[in-house]
Amino acid sequence: MLDIPRAPYGDLRLTCRPDRADGHLIFPYEVTNAGPVPLLVMDAWPRTVGGQQSADGDVAQVVMREDGVAVIGRYVPDVPPLMRLANRSLPLCTVLRPTETLTRELRIPLPLAEQSPYLPELRLSGYAQHELRGVLFAIGWWPLSQPNLIAGPAGFAPELHAVATINAIPPAGAATQLFPTSRLEILRRRDAFPREVPVHPDLA
Repeated sequence: MLDIPRAPYGDLRLTCRPDRADGHLIFPYEVTNAGPVPLLVMDAWPRTVGGQQSADGDVAQVVMREDGVAVIGRYVPDVPPLMRLANRSLPLCTVLRPTETLTRELRIPLPLAEQSPYLPELRLSGYAQHELRGVLFAIGWWPLSQPNLIAGPAGFAPELHAVATINAIPPAGAATQLFPTSRLEILRRRDAFPREVPVHPDLA
């Protein structure tokens, strides 16, 4: 049996200085490849509108953990229970070679609510309001040579790489930064929202 490591080989360093303005939580960030191998850094999400594919850089995952910390960023969310997908979408990635740095900004509209690219927003009655203890900002990544992973330029966004798996999705790394919060609340979904992130052992 193949012995899959708990975490992939590589080193992605994250620097972020979050802010709040214009009705948004704003996460301007830089990630630097501090390791010896090229990395696939999660950077956008594929979407299809009217039969046309494009890259959506505004999609984020927001999950409230049981410890009261919200995990926010670009990483692989779990599929909701009972949802069956013919082809599971994975984040579009930017290839970051050793010593290279990627600069981005992620804006999350307020009020903050749990969200996943697999599920639509709910009516307000579908949420319960909770106060957060902190925010864990996270950017996921794989090594470019990750076994069981195939990556190549996306036809609709050639500056990004589309990712597919041969078998199960392999473990992914996550560059993270934890921020304490004060008077920040989240709308926690009341439906069968998946709050596990099994692809990312570091985010549990």
